[in-house]
Amino acid sequence: MTSVANSAATTTQAATASASASATKSETAKTSLGKDFNTFLNMLTTQLKHQDPLSPMDSTQFTSQLVQYSGVEQQINVNSNLEKMIKLQEAGQTSQAISYLGQTVEMDGTTIPLQSSSANFSYSLPKAAKEVEVQIKDSTGSVVYKTSADTASGRHDLSWDGKDSSGKVLDDGIYTLNVVAKAADNSAIAATTTTIGQVTKVTNDATNGTSLEVGAGTKDAKITTTPDKVLSITANNTTTNAQLAAANAQYQAALAQINALQSAAQ
Repeated sequence: MTSVANSAATTTQAATASASASATKSETAKTSLGKDFNTFLNMLTTQLKHQDPLSPMDSTQFTSQLVQYSGVEQQINVNSNLEKMIKLQEAGQTSQAISYLGQTVEMDGTTIPLQSSSANFSYSLPKAAKEVEVQIKDSTGSVVYKTSADTASGRHDLSWDGKDSSGKVLDDGIYTLNVVAKAADNSAIAATTTTIGQVTKVTNDATNGTSLEVGAGTKDAKITTTPDKVLSITANNTTTNAQLAAANAQYQAALAQINALQSAAQ
């Protein structure tokens, strides 16, 4: 019986490892456990057939193995249910995130998407400053535009027309915002910044969850963020009006067809 117990213990440990290695493999683990369990039963049946009648095997050993198999099976079932719950949650998150498509969102951060030679952002000061300089850097880290800005405490909204300090129009793409604020004693004041852009794509995967892509003009540059980083949403009236116009056109076409059918029937 010792060989059967050792073999069964090894099989149980392997099945347990397979079940707990990844919650996404519960079905594979259940199939593997079923095969191992059948092997265990065949070995047990063989052992029972050939046991010594004068010295029968200890039933507590194989009973313990059966209990272990039952525990592993329950664990796999729990993992399977968790998989289903995660998938439902991911589907719900994706469904909610789809509402961001085409909308203009405000996000924490310093990355600016320049779209159609236009970018909007804000900075906030915890207290009044002696001087504030807003800098915009390109992908190489070079300052392409800078300007003096409001020194009052609180939030300040700004727009950038995509031109550098010499007035040259820059390509659409991703730029970086840097706010340098100094107090009266020339000490630095930490400013918080937000950037604004239009959501062009929603993605969802098991590793990163739901992500929003904020596009940046014709260069296909984009910012990837998550819904929890979105501070506010501004409806895209142009998109909304276009959708309403398309829906109205479909309605008018359907109405014309109905009228035509009624006229033909008379």
